[in-house]
Amino acid sequence: MKEGNYEAMTATAEAMMLRTPNWRDWYHFRHQQACFESGNAFEDYVSKVLSHFHDDYLNPAPSGSLGDGGCDGLAESGTIFYACYGQRPGRDAERELAKKIDSDFSRGLAEWDTFHTWKFVTNAPVGPVALRSITQLQQAHGPSSTRPLTIRVVRPDRLWTEVVGTLSDTVLDSLFPGAPGIENIELSDLLPLLDTLGTHDSAAEVGGSVLPVPATKMEFNALPEASRLEFNAGRLLAPRIDRWYAESSDPDLYDAQGERFRTLYKEARSITAEPAEILERLYVSVAGGNFRMDGKRANAAFAVVSYFFDSCHIFEMPSVPGSTSGEGVA
Repeated sequence: MKEGNYEAMTATAEAMMLRTPNWRDWYHFRHQQACFESGNAFEDYVSKVLSHFHDDYLNPAPSGSLGDGGCDGLAESGTIFYACYGQRPGRDAERELAKKIDSDFSRGLAEWDTFHTWKFVTNAPVGPVALRSITQLQQAHGPSSTRPLTIRVVRPDRLWTEVVGTLSDTVLDSLFPGAPGIENIELSDLLPLLDTLGTHDSAAEVGGSVLPVPATKMEFNALPEASRLEFNAGRLLAPRIDRWYAESSDPDLYDAQGERFRTLYKEARSITAEPAEILERLYVSVAGGNFRMDGKRANAAFAVVSYFFDSCHIFEMPSVPGSTSGEGVA
């Protein structure tokens, strides 16, 4: 093996080992940056992403007077047709977007007869004029039409959840090289609490002001068994957290941190639907990227996150008889 190749492989392996749990958030941020680009820059990014997502994705090169037939890529044996449009600055951007939707669709329909799904990928705001164009096309090609088609608009958030966010670590590394080991403590004002919890053993204590959470809440939110064990270990420290808040000089600290937890939970849920991954992001926000390397620090993180889980700041509550709402978090 050549020396340069060996060094590159070693560097990649070390980067993978040093990565902290919120490395995926960094990739999500880089995706958002790419989606702020206009015109051809955004369109090139989409083409690169789709070439990794579909093993047979092909973007036809323009050919003389034929152009590209309104096509920015075919995939799945020609059954999926992509049209892409990067937003352009202009006074009448909304109408230009609607024209682009209509023209790309008309050209694609006339020149390609293999696709049954048409996807329009764009980072431009879809207002009422553009939306009207989309709905008219959907109705014209409904199930009872001569050529039924699935017609969808793919905005940056869907591009992440349905495409970019599903790619492997290796592919994401090639799209966004240089993922760092990120130490990102969002709730730094909880560090004194973590230090307090970390100086004691985890002997159980009785009492505490947090209301008992229904036993079904962990099942309702599909928490994996490992996360349930972490929570149950962390709950032993709940009375100490009660005392810490009661003795705080800031009477609003608990409410403020509860709201911050709610915000962090919603941000994590916008990136991933996996409960364990959401929890990992919350743990890192509390205790930092390498928290699992210190057993006491890890248990303190479990305690704090389970505390706000039980107080219904994060995740959803199952319905209970007589209630009008089944959710703890909107």
